[in-house]
Amino acid sequence: MTKLHTFVNNNAQLIPHIKEIVSYFPIGESIDYYPEFKSNMTMRTIILGYEINGHIMHAQNQLEIIIGTRGKCFITLHSDDKEYEFSQVDSFCILLPGKAGEEYKLNFPSKASLGSRGQFRNGNAITLVNRHHVRGMVMLETHVRESVLPKTGYYRNHQMVLLDAQSSSLEYKEQRTHHRLSTHLPVKLQLSQDSESYDCVLANYSEAHLQIKYNRDEALEKLLKAGVTVILTLKLDHLYKTYVIGASILRNHKDSTVLTMREILDEGRSRNFSLMDALNIKACLLQHPGTQ
Repeated sequence: MTKLHTFVNNNAQLIPHIKEIVSYFPIGESIDYYPEFKSNMTMRTIILGYEINGHIMHAQNQLEIIIGTRGKCFITLHSDDKEYEFSQVDSFCILLPGKAGEEYKLNFPSKASLGSRGQFRNGNAITLVNRHHVRGMVMLETHVRESVLPKTGYYRNHQMVLLDAQSSSLEYKEQRTHHRLSTHLPVKLQLSQDSESYDCVLANYSEAHLQIKYNRDEALEKLLKAGVTVILTLKLDHLYKTYVIGASILRNHKDSTVLTMREILDEGRSRNFSLMDALNIKACLLQHPGTQ
């Protein structure tokens, strides 16, 4: 793992770090996280906003970060028809949902280890994880500042949590831990079991992720947002095998999308996607004439 930066209590250096963070963890992005350095307890969440010097923003276009010459850096916030400019930062937090139900998907020992106040107790360490098409897996260490229940605004009456990132470090590691196959296999994509199916092509496959390509379809592009769950049907006719996979969208490119495999249909019932499933599919794809 390669360390990009470690935050220090130097406001002149902090603003460039914030610029990096908001580029890797933008508002509206679905990301993974885990509490107290327990990567076996990874859950999903979404970034709802930032807090800078007491001001909360919920849209990326409310924030401008200017890295000038001779070390002069500025942050400009646009809020309620007002503009605020800061040359130093005393507070920077990331805003997440406080109760989204992800913790209920954990097994009993994991849930018990969180305690009665859950993963967002004040002071708890929270590791945010996102996947970047260049950097690979980007990780940010944060600490819970506080939980809030806003009475006004876009998320009123929803439990929110502020994660203090001011004294944390930003790191990345190579994302491709498994060999990736290049292939050309027609697949069917659905957004639900009863929805319309779309003809796509499986282009790349690894043990954790796959990439599908599709003809330019604006209606489909609008539906394929990061975090959305889809159903893929892979038919390997020459082996008389069919795989039905539940996957979530990791990121989108032009005319293609990268998905994380979550579930698989097994004898009519859905279960978690396992390493054995991944290796089984890879072995079969290696028999497919369109695989390189």
